[in-house]
Amino acid sequence: MDLKSHYTAPNAYKYGLKITSPFVEDFSKVVAGGGEVVYVAAGTHKTLMNDLSGHRLIVVDVEEGGSFEYEERSSGQSVKSDLHVFLRGKNAKVTIQARYELDGVAKLDILHRVYHEADGTSSEIETRGALWGESHLIYRSGIRMEEGSRATKGKEDARFIVLSKAAKIDAIPALDISAKETSTSHALSIRRISDAELFYPKLRGLDAATAEALVLEGFLK
Repeated sequence: MDLKSHYTAPNAYKYGLKITSPFVEDFSKVVAGGGEVVYVAAGTHKTLMNDLSGHRLIVVDVEEGGSFEYEERSSGQSVKSDLHVFLRGKNAKVTIQARYELDGVAKLDILHRVYHEADGTSSEIETRGALWGESHLIYRSGIRMEEGSRATKGKEDARFIVLSKAAKIDAIPALDISAKETSTSHALSIRRISDAELFYPKLRGLDAATAEALVLEGFLK
């Protein structure tokens, strides 16, 4: 896949009729620079932590039997970060874990995409986020399984809590499955904290703000 062509295509930064990245100009410079390439050799393991302190385009190649572990966290930055993971060899695997806490006018544009190109590959994407104020999160995830690949596994699980009327989430999970022998799933939820979740902490004598903070702490673990 030619990623540079992907990002220079018409409407590359439009994700729907009403969803457009707020970082087109800045991220185009990142793409022009080639982004970052991570190579995971056969039978080896690599980890990467992204604190979302700046715009990033990350491309990962995982060879046979290799594994890649990626963690992403934000506590209020306004950036765009795209991760593309190519599982090139048999039994290659990736795990992606993301946690977001956004407040004020913070904006995030996030992409996690995994490409299964060989037999026995596996991927897991787990995302949690909480939004306050007028913050806005665009979150896209995708798993693609090529035709002819066998015994592949993929899972997407994205859950978000909205804590103000003005906060906004545009979440777009996707599965592109051409393989026949595969196990895939995806789940998405966007909600508010319920009275039932707050009942027990309040019963123990906690005030509303402390009870909410306790629920969020457990949710974002």
